[in-house]
Amino acid sequence: MAGNGAAAPAARALTRVLFAFGAVALVFLGAVYLFAPEIYLQTLMLQPSAADRRPLIVTVFLVAVVLWIVLLGVGIVRRWRWVFWLIVVAFTFSALQIPATVLELAGILTVGVPVWYSVLRALVAVIEMGVGIWMLRLYRRYGVWARDRAAAKG
Repeated sequence: MAGNGAAAPAARALTRVLFAFGAVALVFLGAVYLFAPEIYLQTLMLQPSAADRRPLIVTVFLVAVVLWIVLLGVGIVRRWRWVFWLIVVAFTFSALQIPATVLELAGILTVGVPVWYSVLRALVAVIEMGVGIWMLRLYRRYGVWARDRAAAKG
């Protein structure tokens, strides 16, 4: 096993990557809310209204997602184990988005969102999958949150 200090750079890098990912996600969520709120309407299975492009339920949904991301950020800082495993599972299973996007672009699967959104979501899924695999590798070497196994036991 590596010494106590070997995991610290990996843990810092993991934290930075996850916070950067969360920050980009928040910016993207806000941009979609401002410029393409119909995507939220589609996600919530609501009918668009000419009178109100952003109904209250869409705003509440966005606030709930933002609060969830903030909670995950707290879990990252506090190194909650359940947050680690939730992110690993969610990020690695995001690989399913890639064939789903291919099927959508081929016309086999109908989702009803703009093509740019589907393609962007697939690109994000590739990044998520890479981060998820990296987290699993860090876990095997250093333990949860890339903390040194020896330090965690002692």
